[in-house]
Amino acid sequence: MSAKIITTLGPASGNPEVLQYFKEHSVEIARLNGSHGIIEEHIRMAKLAVYAGLDLMLDLPGPKIRLGEINDTSFAVKAGEKVIIENEKNTKKHNIIDKENNIKILPCQFSIEKSTKINDIVYIDDGKLQFRVLKVEANRIQAEALNSGLVKSHKGVNLPHGKIDIDFLTENDLRLIEKLLPIIKPKYVATSFVKTINDIHRLKKAIQDSLSNIKDYYPRIIVKIEMAEAIEPINITNLINECDMIMIARGDLALETTPVHIRVPFIQADLVQRCQKQNKPFIIATQILESMITCPVPTRAEVSDLYRAIVLDKANYIMLSSEAAVGQYPKECVTIMHDLIHYNKNNQLELNNSNKKLPSETVSKRSIKKIKTQNRLKSIKRKRL
Repeated sequence: MSAKIITTLGPASGNPEVLQYFKEHSVEIARLNGSHGIIEEHIRMAKLAVYAGLDLMLDLPGPKIRLGEINDTSFAVKAGEKVIIENEKNTKKHNIIDKENNIKILPCQFSIEKSTKINDIVYIDDGKLQFRVLKVEANRIQAEALNSGLVKSHKGVNLPHGKIDIDFLTENDLRLIEKLLPIIKPKYVATSFVKTINDIHRLKKAIQDSLSNIKDYYPRIIVKIEMAEAIEPINITNLINECDMIMIARGDLALETTPVHIRVPFIQADLVQRCQKQNKPFIIATQILESMITCPVPTRAEVSDLYRAIVLDKANYIMLSSEAAVGQYPKECVTIMHDLIHYNKNNQLELNNSNKKLPSETVSKRSIKKIKTQNRLKSIKRKRL
């Protein structure tokens, strides 16, 4: 069976014309990203997607650590610069610059000082910004920027060397389950930052509670693999058994496992093998066509990654995130995926047809060779006579 596409809904894709194009080009599932948008907007997008003939996936954000609000769009740090990272509740009491010490403050939605130690690396915005911890204080940390760049609101914060004690199901997750599931009834619910099978049991209980008055509907559960604890042998075996589908969420997975960035392809290969062995469908996600957010054509490396996912790994689904939600070329992204899917499908058909012809062609060649030999023998006999 050929791979299908999942597209994330957003400003770039949340209109009937684009969604219809998606439907006609191998897109099967529309993803609602619970990390962004309000309930009413999710409902509006869901109705458009269903009208276009797409299945729905509600992706719960989970306990993702993010920066808080930064109003200054030009707020940046330079390599070697000292900064403070603290809970945004404290930051709101003063500005994002500590005037007394002339040091910039990065607001964070969670207190991370208990989960870090000196010399740990804090990764922000998918690792685009990196900070080395210099000092851990009671309510904040001091760190040194290892590279330069803009600091943007709500970007992810990863601590691969620290263990964060945050509840698996957040208030926002429970609100999305309660407010959205009974109304839009998505075919799939994806859950983030899963560690153990107990997390899935808690999710299922929350879903059951929200659907207590609805008897004819229950969503399929997608487990996003993005935590180091989740890929421990006993945990990953239990998670694959308990869920309906696995998502290989390579973004956070790259920053939550060590060596940072390096381990992802090895983990992907292992997860693909495990899923195929247990006949569990799986999704390959994150940065498949990242450059096409701002560019109409993919890089060669991205096409090779897409080839691996579709042809070698035989993924059931491949997913577009920002490329489809906020990118400049959502239709072009889908077209690239659709064309590669169908090129592979046609290539396989041609290969199968050529293999079917091969035995008969072989027999035919042998028959011709035998006839020629017989004719030569007859010719020799005639000459002797």
